[in-house]
Amino acid sequence: MSNLWAYLAVGIIIGLVVGIPTTYYFSHKVSSSISVVKPNVTSSSSSSNMFTIGAAGTLKFSFGAMLKKFANIYHKIPLGTPLFKGSEEVAHDEKATNEFSVVASADTTSIPSILFPTTASYEIAFGTTQMVVIVDLQTKAGKEVYTLWKKAETLKPYTSQWNQTWKEIFSIIALNPSSIIGVSNPFTDPSGYQAQCVLKLAGLTFFDNSSYLYNNVYKNPKKYYMRNTEIDLLSLMATNNSINFILSSYLSNAMPQVEFYRSKGVNITYITLPPLINLGNLSYVPYYHRVNVTWTELGTSKTFTCNPVVYTITIPNKAPNKEAGVDFILLLFSPKGQTILKHYGINPIVPGIVYGNYSEVPAQVRPFVKPVNQTTLISIFK
Repeated sequence: MSNLWAYLAVGIIIGLVVGIPTTYYFSHKVSSSISVVKPNVTSSSSSSNMFTIGAAGTLKFSFGAMLKKFANIYHKIPLGTPLFKGSEEVAHDEKATNEFSVVASADTTSIPSILFPTTASYEIAFGTTQMVVIVDLQTKAGKEVYTLWKKAETLKPYTSQWNQTWKEIFSIIALNPSSIIGVSNPFTDPSGYQAQCVLKLAGLTFFDNSSYLYNNVYKNPKKYYMRNTEIDLLSLMATNNSINFILSSYLSNAMPQVEFYRSKGVNITYITLPPLINLGNLSYVPYYHRVNVTWTELGTSKTFTCNPVVYTITIPNKAPNKEAGVDFILLLFSPKGQTILKHYGINPIVPGIVYGNYSEVPAQVRPFVKPVNQTTLISIFK
């Protein structure tokens, strides 16, 4: 941690992001110009083309609520069944089928790497969330971690006692032989490699060794269960208590999922993480970039950069109903849409940040976005 404070001093999001230390995530003040967003009264209002969403699984709840609002506004637009899966799975499906009116991802790389330039030509970063850990309170390890986390919440950050408490938390999660972790597959779901980033950052921050926790988990196949998405992991945790902790988890998904399972009598919760390791604060990009992860599966290796968790959206080049896609994005940036995002733990990026071919962004959307080269967010897209 010798260079830690040098990185903490770097504020790369001046005027765009406001940090809220007490909750480890930030909010944005929505521009007053958003209030003038009106329905896009183009052919979308009478189009017979199906409007279908393909999106990251962790957008299921926020986009589900958005779709209900959308259906109330645009009664005549036929809605297809939305697909919520791993971001890379959705992108590959779109590349093969051209069936979605909008595609949304939980990172900034899935859409460009799979869909650019033939299937899509731009993406808009519209929100961020943070990594959290879902905890099974029906297990001894889960109870211990939750108790320690509540203690850490009362301590002043970066003090020796605070550091020691977080060291104990990750010792139980990653070093205790009896603790079993649930993670997503990095090749199908961004939260898979982002969970690996969290472990490396926690190792760097609390043990002065970025590989220490990571190696203890990922070099021991008996230490973890891997599934395509965190939704599969939650089902596994809820049904047989075989997983103590789920590391591949976003606040945007943990909030509604924990509420759902607790209503069914399943005693689980989630804990938030310090901004140094939660991939949820754009001001810490230089620190996140101190680590990266490489995953190999079936002879194929891929290296992932540890970036903040940023949600992006695009209207594909051959979208079956582009006008409806425009209407959905306008709703996303409207006060109602922003309220929905915040309710599900997603912090809006206002204005949205466009990566790729800005000239292809629909004219109706441009008042609410700007190209990445006009912002301080360029490092997120590298």
